[in-house]
Amino acid sequence: MKEQLTVKAAAKVNLYLDVLGKRNDGYHEIESIMQSVTLYDRLVFRPLKQEIIIWSDNPKIPSGKENLCYQAAELFFKKAKIKKGVRIEIYKSIPERSGLGGGSVDAAATLWGMNKLFKTEIPLLDLSKLAELLGADVPFCLKGGTSLVRGKGENLIPLPPIRDGWLVLLDPEIPVSTSWVYQKIRVRLTEKRLSAKLLTNLVKKQGLFGISLSLYNRLEEVVLKKFPLIKVIKEEMIKAGARGAIMTGSGSVIFAVAERKEEAERILNKLKKRGSVYLVQPTDKNLKEG
Repeated sequence: MKEQLTVKAAAKVNLYLDVLGKRNDGYHEIESIMQSVTLYDRLVFRPLKQEIIIWSDNPKIPSGKENLCYQAAELFFKKAKIKKGVRIEIYKSIPERSGLGGGSVDAAATLWGMNKLFKTEIPLLDLSKLAELLGADVPFCLKGGTSLVRGKGENLIPLPPIRDGWLVLLDPEIPVSTSWVYQKIRVRLTEKRLSAKLLTNLVKKQGLFGISLSLYNRLEEVVLKKFPLIKVIKEEMIKAGARGAIMTGSGSVIFAVAERKEEAERILNKLKKRGSVYLVQPTDKNLKEG
């Protein structure tokens, strides 16, 4: 058992997100292309004899059982059949309630990190089953990279890794409730649906730029009605030279796609008055030590 382990956990964006209907278990059936990006939370794990302690440098992050990392630690100890404790320190860089999956990726990092910390060697498939119990985005955040995601988020179809291009993330710091967005969404049965084969071919041939022509987020139709500023920011990104721009997840972060770093920096400089901005790239290294 290690004395301490530090894990970097990458944010995610939705390059495509459609909502197909409501499931019997209360979740929504989705179809999405998710991508890990180089914006990281840092988690430090220290073993304890007993008790789960959560601390964060962001005072808004809950420290009790409502925290997904706490729940992940509980599930891990039960699965591993060990009676131990852990202290988890969460150093936040991923904005909360932003659509970037911060809470989900921290939970995924907890499962992954504790498996290394306690040297339990639980297979990734078994960790993935635990991830399903924690939330819709956690299975992807455990795997990372580039995937077509279906079901409530548990069915992952790997796509060729995207390593080219740049993304400008803009957080307008508008608090958007995920549950509110999904309550408001209305599913139309006659819509044309995503073709996994088509998108896989786009990734293989053109990487991020092939996908950038098909950027879509069904949840925008709900969020933009209440927060028109998000639509204004998207239009400003396109005007500044973005190849495409879209809100990620249930918002409120919007991201712009650029081919070269200089183009991305120009977009960033023109939009930084609108909120917190981040210059990132796609990555397939979503969880790593260090």
